[in-house]
Amino acid sequence: MTAPQRTFPPAPQPAEPVQPLPSQQDDPAPLLHPRRWFGRLLMLLLALLVAGGGFVLWHTRGPTAPSAASAISAAERPIELTAVEVTAVAPRALTETVRLSGSVSPMEQSALKAEVAARLAEVLVREGQAVRRGDVLARFDTVELTARLNEKQANLEGARAQLVLAEKTLTKNRTLNRSNIVSDTSLDQAESSFGFQRAQVDALAAQVELARKALRDAVVVSPIDGMVATRSVNPGENLAVNAALFTIVDLSRVEVEATVPAEQVARLAVGQTAALRVEGFGDREFAGRVARINPMARAGSRAIPVYVTIDNKDGALRGGMFASGEVRVAQAPSAIAVPPVAVRHDDQGDFVLLIADGRTVRRPVTRVALWARGDLVQVEGLAPGDRVVTGNLPGLTAGRAVSTAGT
Repeated sequence: MTAPQRTFPPAPQPAEPVQPLPSQQDDPAPLLHPRRWFGRLLMLLLALLVAGGGFVLWHTRGPTAPSAASAISAAERPIELTAVEVTAVAPRALTETVRLSGSVSPMEQSALKAEVAARLAEVLVREGQAVRRGDVLARFDTVELTARLNEKQANLEGARAQLVLAEKTLTKNRTLNRSNIVSDTSLDQAESSFGFQRAQVDALAAQVELARKALRDAVVVSPIDGMVATRSVNPGENLAVNAALFTIVDLSRVEVEATVPAEQVARLAVGQTAALRVEGFGDREFAGRVARINPMARAGSRAIPVYVTIDNKDGALRGGMFASGEVRVAQAPSAIAVPPVAVRHDDQGDFVLLIADGRTVRRPVTRVALWARGDLVQVEGLAPGDRVVTGNLPGLTAGRAVSTAGT
């Protein structure tokens, strides 16, 4: 038995057709699905990124050729050197010196002492006074000295009289002895007496000479030309023998007793010239000469005294002044020298860089000697007027274009 079919009444029709929602439309043309819209946006972004990368790549690759050209032009661009880095060499006199210093002292001086024991009667000079050889400086009282001389002379006359008597006695004894009247013993005694009297005469004659010398020494005279440096006595003093009287100095020639380190003395020699400066004379230089070199160093030091003489005819230098200077130990009258930094070395040897026609040129040189305590190197191989690179430029090589700034 079949079930009866149910029928439904027809749905009421709206007055206007109802538009379906966008999500329910069958035609997707008016609006995109969200997934499709996101995908297209992603593709658009990728395209923009690719385009931007290409533009950047084109921008970076574009100047490649000009940068290489600029690098080449930079290598050819002249290197600018300052005036102090380039030197035009020229022959000059080079000297090597040894420094020294010391005090000035007169080469000739005389210390006068009393030769007699007597009272000083007068003193005729004072310190700083100029004197000549033979000038009288002081006098002693000569009363006692004259009396002693007279006494010695009287004794001498008596001894001479005794000598005459002894000589006559000896002559008689010899005559009588030949006649066998006087024995040989008497003759020997006469000869002995004569010899004794003769010796007495000689001794007393010597005493007379000493008394005369003492009388002469009572007058003190200057032994040299010079000036009175010290006066140690005054009139009226009773002086003993060897008492200090005066010191006379000759300032016409002075010497500097300088000290030099032991390691420098080997470069010094007698006769070398020196240029000295003395305190109080400013820039004035005094010419000197090495006169002597002490064979031993001073105790407690490694310094050796060296004596330099100076002609001081005008008397400007005085004893005790401090002097310093240099002794010329080597000299090159006409030499070409450059700073040590200018001399370079490679497998081919020593060379310098010259500047010629706006470029550096390698010029071989030969080292000769060091001067100015190593500040200059004397070389051979350069000509006067050559322009040498003397700056500390280790990266500069031969063949580079250069220019010099300034004069």
